Amino acid sequence: MLVFSIDQIALPYSMDLCFAGAACELRTNYSQLARMLENLSISKDYAVPSGFSMRVYVEEASDAVAGEPHFRGLHHVVTASFGSSNLFVFDILRRTVSARVSAAIGRDERFWKEKLIPITLGVLGSAMGLVPVHCACLELDGEGLLIAGVSGAGKSTLSVALSEIGFNYVSDDWTYMSRRGNGIMAHGTSAPVKLLPDAVEHFQSLQGRSLQRSMNGELAYEVDIVEAFGAQVERVCEPRWLIFLERTQRAEAIFTATSHGKARTYVNSSIERLPSQLYEATAMREQTIEAVALLPSWHFQYGGTPQFAANELWKFVVHRRQEIYA
Repeated sequence: MLVFSIDQIALPYSMDLCFAGAACELRTNYSQLARMLENLSISKDYAVPSGFSMRVYVEEASDAVAGEPHFRGLHHVVTASFGSSNLFVFDILRRTVSARVSAAIGRDERFWKEKLIPITLGVLGSAMGLVPVHCACLELDGEGLLIAGVSGAGKSTLSVALSEIGFNYVSDDWTYMSRRGNGIMAHGTSAPVKLLPDAVEHFQSLQGRSLQRSMNGELAYEVDIVEAFGAQVERVCEPRWLIFLERTQRAEAIFTATSHGKARTYVNSSIERLPSQLYEATAMREQTIEAVALLPSWHFQYGGTPQFAANELWKFVVHRRQEIYA
């Protein structure tokens, strides 16, 4: 196995970036990668105080494409390989990513947008004050709606349907939560929306598109929600409500208020255990989880089409806003 020290390699291209609320100091030897990541970067206006650094050496003579991902972890260090030519080392304690990749990976925008950036936020997020939560997030007039549920509950199809009736899209699968003053903020990435094969029955714009195999092995439509559905995108919002989805066989819409304990249990079920060295990050994460758990939350039982459910949620949100501002 080839061993190298990335600190000894000249990385002349340097820039400050931001992904889902995490500021990133990038250094690389590959100008094409630097420009590509700059295009994926968002405003740092709502970035958390602690960011991360990324050092990427691109082996320009190698054109090896990404292989199947393999992860290993020991204490605060996690390694991820995508074939023998593409290796990433994440140091959670120091909030760093060090990588050596092929030129094919260095210019593969889809790899960085759909895989590496979400993986980095998932691995390093808690050390930066970002808590990954398995939920979708939509925004309306600055107020966020978090939509939680087990896989298959319909988070993604409902997110698309909501975007078609006026909600702004933040994320459809993983949302990154951070503290801001006495409140919390929800951050999304530029990752595509992932829709299961039966979604073509509800969205005509999916017709003619090809199914792809995602990282977890599922066949799905992975599409840019702006290009495919004309959605408006927001990358950050302040969440006001938390909805737990449950599909039923009947075309109904039943909202039942739920306890803070249910929300706390759900968020805790989707987070990874942190090593003992990260006691400060653990305490900060617990505070953020508690803030999410204190959001007003409801259990939403629904059947019928995603469009039916989206309209019921629209009416629910409008009614709740009227109660708040009355």
